[in-house]
Amino acid sequence: TFRPLVMLDGEGPLKAAPFYYQLDHLGTPQELTDYSGEIMWSAKYRAYGNLAALDVSEIDNPLRFQGQYFDAETGLHYNRHRYYNPGTGRFLTPDPIKLAGGLNNYQYVPNPTGWVDPLGLSGCPGQTKFTRKDKFYGSRRAAFQDAKRDARIPMSAEPMEVNHVALTKIGEHGVGKQNVLDADGNIVYTREYHYKNIDNERVVIQEHSYGHEDFPSDHASHKPHFNVREYDPETGNADRNRTFHLKSVSIHYVFE
Repeated sequence: TFRPLVMLDGEGPLKAAPFYYQLDHLGTPQELTDYSGEIMWSAKYRAYGNLAALDVSEIDNPLRFQGQYFDAETGLHYNRHRYYNPGTGRFLTPDPIKLAGGLNNYQYVPNPTGWVDPLGLSGCPGQTKFTRKDKFYGSRRAAFQDAKRDARIPMSAEPMEVNHVALTKIGEHGVGKQNVLDADGNIVYTREYHYKNIDNERVVIQEHSYGHEDFPSDHASHKPHFNVREYDPETGNADRNRTFHLKSVSIHYVFE
């Protein structure tokens, strides 16, 4: 794989600062963030790799599709064995492996939204299946920051509103839902943080510090966690059945 993880900017081990790549499903850089989660570089692409918009450019990022390095002088992408033109979606020279790379010697890939060619030789599927996962953290703060980062919410952003919503669990015999009560019989409320992300989308982060006792003890939902949800305009709260649509968002952000 040619999926980048970290870029070091600066000279020598003492001055080099790490910046962390946030990638899409193909491994194409969408953002670079610093140690605090602040976005230092952010861009949107056209289908074949041209930058459609450079939203944040506090630092330079030369990486494009997997295996490609942007040449600022020519506007081309160096793709290991050949140069690639993102404007035409084609390589400039024939495939070095000839017909072993396909009948079209200048083709990048059959579909740039699902395939990559890290070596400039032969295309392959970028990711065959997408599965959301759980993430685990040592503190509430770390989990909350990562939830914001994955939903493309700036680290400095304050919530538009914070709502207190009754925490529910599956009802008796698995039918319906009922309120979660504390040891004194009081309803347990959870906080919902409403934000606008950098794409001007409304995002709701649910805090479930109480966990869900009706789930098995080894399940992520049983432990304190955050969920990142779609906004439900009918209720004005989170849609509890819909994880926010970005593929960077995880199911649970579990914390100690």
